[in-house]
Amino acid sequence: MFFAETYEPPAWETARKQGLISKTLLKASRNYPDKVRLYNFWLQIQHIYKDKIEGDFAELGVYKGESARLLHLMAPDRCLHLFDTFGGFTETDLRSETGSAATYTTRNFADTSVNGVLKHIGGNSDRIKIHSGYFPESATGLENSAYALVNLDVDLYNPTSAGLQYFYSRLTPGGVIFIHDYNSKWEGLVKAVDEFVLTIPEQLVFVPDMDSSVMIIKCK
Repeated sequence: MFFAETYEPPAWETARKQGLISKTLLKASRNYPDKVRLYNFWLQIQHIYKDKIEGDFAELGVYKGESARLLHLMAPDRCLHLFDTFGGFTETDLRSETGSAATYTTRNFADTSVNGVLKHIGGNSDRIKIHSGYFPESATGLENSAYALVNLDVDLYNPTSAGLQYFYSRLTPGGVIFIHDYNSKWEGLVKAVDEFVLTIPEQLVFVPDMDSSVMIIKCK
C-alpha cells in the first residue's frame, strides 16, 4: 500500500505523467516511507499555489532535514525558514513530559548539525534560512514575516504550544499548519494542540498518515 505506484493520488499521477514533478522529487518520494504524509504535503502546496496564498514556509523541529527537503523540493521558489536547537531538547522542556516523551533525554535528536541539514536538503540554498537556537527566541527579527505553510514536528508540550502561538498569528488566511505525531504516545503535544484549538475558529483536520498528523487551515 505504501510503496505501490497505484497508491498515487490522481493529481500527483497526472502531474508526474505531464513531467511537472522534478526527477529529484520523484526519487525522494520513492524513498520516503510515509507516503500519505508526503502526498498531503504536496496536495496542500498545490492548493497554496492555486489560491495564490502568499507567505514563506517554515519548519519547527528539523532534525536531519528529511521533511524540510521534501518541502523545499515541492516549492523551491518559496523561502523556507528552519527552526531547531540543532542540539536536542532542553531539560526545562523535558521536565513536565509524560507518556513516550518522558523517556527522552537531552541527547535525543542532538545528532544533527546545520551543515549536515543544508547538505542533505541541497537545492537552492539562497531560499533556505536557518534559525538555530531555542524557539521563539531564535525567530528574533522575523516578527513581521507572513507564512503560507508551517510544519511543526517537536514532540513536546512547550515547543508545540510556542510554535502554534507564534505561527498562527502570522499565518496567511488559507495557509496551513501541520502538526506531526498527534497521537496518544505524545501526551504533552496533544494537550498543547487541544488547548490551542479552543482559542481559534478552525477545527483540526485529521490526516491518516503513519503518525497521525493533524492540520489547521486558517479561515479566509
